[in-house]
Amino acid sequence: MRILLIGDASFVHATLRRGLAERGHDVVLMSDGNGWHDSPRDIDLRRDMRRGKLGGLGVVLTLLRNLPRLVGNDVVHIHNYQFVPLMPRWNTLLLRFLKRFNRCVVKGCYGDDPQVLEMQLKGVPRYSDMYWGGSVRNAVENRPRLAEQRLPEFVACWRESSLKADALLPCLYEYWLAYDVEPFRAKLRYMPLPVRIPDVARVKGTGAKVKVLVGVQSKREYMKGATKIAGMVSEVARRHPGRLDVRYVEDVPYGEYCALLEACDVLVDQFYSYTPSMNSLAAMARGTVVIGGGEEEYYRFIGEDVLRPIINVSPEKSFDDNVAAIERALTAPGGVESLSRQSIEFVRKYHDYRLVAAECERIYSGLLG
Repeated sequence: MRILLIGDASFVHATLRRGLAERGHDVVLMSDGNGWHDSPRDIDLRRDMRRGKLGGLGVVLTLLRNLPRLVGNDVVHIHNYQFVPLMPRWNTLLLRFLKRFNRCVVKGCYGDDPQVLEMQLKGVPRYSDMYWGGSVRNAVENRPRLAEQRLPEFVACWRESSLKADALLPCLYEYWLAYDVEPFRAKLRYMPLPVRIPDVARVKGTGAKVKVLVGVQSKREYMKGATKIAGMVSEVARRHPGRLDVRYVEDVPYGEYCALLEACDVLVDQFYSYTPSMNSLAAMARGTVVIGGGEEEYYRFIGEDVLRPIINVSPEKSFDDNVAAIERALTAPGGVESLSRQSIEFVRKYHDYRLVAAECERIYSGLLG
């Protein structure tokens, strides 16, 4: 197949591109590198924001120079409704062009969009950084985020891309739930996040102390809640002196962060996440145990009856109940080691990039008939 991937989020398309290419497909990825991630791409759509409208013109010129790759594809797979770094109307025009001159267009559901945020405000999933305990939360902090996604031009662009796409591919269970309504339900195809697993994944939790990493993104802490989990871990450390070695880092570069993941036994991830995100899965692939989101209904959704690798915490539980869950996992003899082995097995079973590429190939083939 001739496949064009446009846009990226947390290395999803860069990793998927590798898997599809290994399966013999002609694959090209064009993206802006997903901001500070600077993810690999074949065609660079990065916009120089310092140049204002001229920066946008540079993106348009890059698209025009690569026009032969924008037509004649079997599949065009965009990562979201804002798939190039231009205003919504330009994304809409490009989508119409892609629909006309390619066999099918698939839209990923990889992050914030009007549907996801509005459903979260209604309690779908049951909790998120915007809603838990039956109430809307973080209303002040989320006001700019919501205001952008509610702008008429953004909503119109999202609506057209969602209705015109031949398939919608949510990469998280949370996004699946948001789109599992009419008129989108018939187009839904679940695409697990693709992860490259190290050749040798080291089993963790075999040392005298359990090394816990707390990674904080200062500007997004209200969405992540890592410091809240850190308070629970600190309580466990207080109850078991000398058992835990807790390290806090804030806003570290990605390369340094990956090295820290390799060295730690346990990662404190997101308090409000319902299921494991790319950050969680990258840690689990390295044998690092995650404290974050791993709800039972997610395991049922993917059909997993045995593996429970994630230490599940949530804002719906009391502080003491969350502490108890962390304490049981981190202090039971062999507990961290067992969860580490399960983490590696879980990622291999559901998120190996080669398996995800094969699943995408199956989805594409079905659309092409």
